[in-house]
Amino acid sequence: MKIEDFLERAETSATAPNVPSSASLIDRAYAHLRSAILSGQLEPGSKLRIREMCSTFDVGPTPVREALSRLVSQGLVATQSHKGFYIPELSQIEFQDIIDQLRLLESATVRTAVEKGDAQWRESVLDAYHALLEIERTWQAARRDFRSDWEEADRLFHMTLIAGAESVWASRFLHMLHDQCTRYRTATRRAGFISESVQDDHILLISAVRTGDGALAEQTIKTHIDRLSAL
Repeated sequence: MKIEDFLERAETSATAPNVPSSASLIDRAYAHLRSAILSGQLEPGSKLRIREMCSTFDVGPTPVREALSRLVSQGLVATQSHKGFYIPELSQIEFQDIIDQLRLLESATVRTAVEKGDAQWRESVLDAYHALLEIERTWQAARRDFRSDWEEADRLFHMTLIAGAESVWASRFLHMLHDQCTRYRTATRRAGFISESVQDDHILLISAVRTGDGALAEQTIKTHIDRLSAL
């Protein structure tokens, strides 16, 4: 989608349900833009013109620049002196790098989480897993695409899982890496239900959480992430 088309759509949904009415001007612009990038509404290479965004969000250039700067720091927006702000292009080399770093960091973090997580953490992981299962059941029964809902639930499951490690920095880096994976997965526009192998990985992770088996959790995450690269 071109930036002009997105901005026209965003203007009519400035009070979207996922954007709190009390959000700051910066947060409002940030939320809209991040969602559009991860969903693929703003395609790689799209230019982001500050004047147009100021008009769309009814804010001055400073909040828009702050929102864009935040997205630049997260790797979702790029900027060059002669090009301005734009959505980065996709690259097979970059994607493999993202996968490699995600595999390395998440596997180690999940092992730590499983080995040190308490009963409250285990309960929160199970809740996130059951929410994911419910979407899968609805998907199968309804025979229509629930991929975007599944992506959100899958993200919540993984982020809840790593929270047991109680590492602010690991959570921060993994949040960024998962954003990038979502951006690349969205670009493939895959159709159809989630593969059984991915579901089996989640079952193994839950088993590891219940038994405190850090080694099983670490190996399962490595296998799970490798499937992303194969896809």
